[in-house]
Amino acid sequence: MPPGNRKYLILNGHFYETDKPLFSAANRAFKYGDGLFETIRCHQTRPLFFEAHYRRLLRGMSVLRINTSGLPSAATFQEHIERLIVRNRIFYDARVRLSLFRRDGGLYTPENNNPGWLLEATPLEDKGYHLNTDGLRIGIFEGFPKVWTLAAPFKTLSAIPYILAGLARKENNWDDCLVPNQDKKLIESISSNLFWRKEEKLFTPAVSSGCVDGIMRNQIWQFAKEKNIPLAETAGASKEDLLSADEIFLTNAVNGVRWVVALEEKRYYNRLPKEIVKWLNKQAGTNIG
Repeated sequence: MPPGNRKYLILNGHFYETDKPLFSAANRAFKYGDGLFETIRCHQTRPLFFEAHYRRLLRGMSVLRINTSGLPSAATFQEHIERLIVRNRIFYDARVRLSLFRRDGGLYTPENNNPGWLLEATPLEDKGYHLNTDGLRIGIFEGFPKVWTLAAPFKTLSAIPYILAGLARKENNWDDCLVPNQDKKLIESISSNLFWRKEEKLFTPAVSSGCVDGIMRNQIWQFAKEKNIPLAETAGASKEDLLSADEIFLTNAVNGVRWVVALEEKRYYNRLPKEIVKWLNKQAGTNIG
């Protein structure tokens, strides 16, 4: 590959070309899904809300009993992210994935609990957060519920419920897909937290329902607090809750807020998502919108 077209990643602090082999068959992420990841939006090399990502990663490591003492500091990771974006010649916003896994060794019982980590960076089309022009048409996949565990609030490397939901989304030509928990309550979508508005009140599933403790989810809490909008946590949503709502929107750290236009035959508005996106760009310092 010509030097100017080469793309890179960072494994444990060192650059490698993306098309070079990195792991042996002993890698625990491959063998057992033994690890976590964070997906981060970066604006002009700056990772947005990175302290929140880093804190969530540390909490998840503690739950999985991976040594946090072996992890680089938040400041060191930010330096690595900036170097990677520059090396890959990404000039605007970037999507960065930080994957963390327990080091090689052992079968189900690890030989050690030290972490390894990998950074990948890909360009995004937009600068800052933008609301989707066309609303999402979403469906519901009930074939593989996400069961609550201590690891449920974190983004683990084992993602079967989301993979199967993604296949259902593709087969049904939906834009996204909601997944239930073990109690048949809808708790999130394939890669986003779920919110709905009815009249002047916002609702979202509680983390105890089994949804991911999302970075953007917590930003919506801050928005609601500043704007004096009542926001209630629930055990999850029934389909009837959503069909009687005025607005539905989905949130994650990379896309910000995406509004839903349709679930089955119901149609929805997008007044509140428009307000949130403007507020979010000010919070993130992206100077957009």
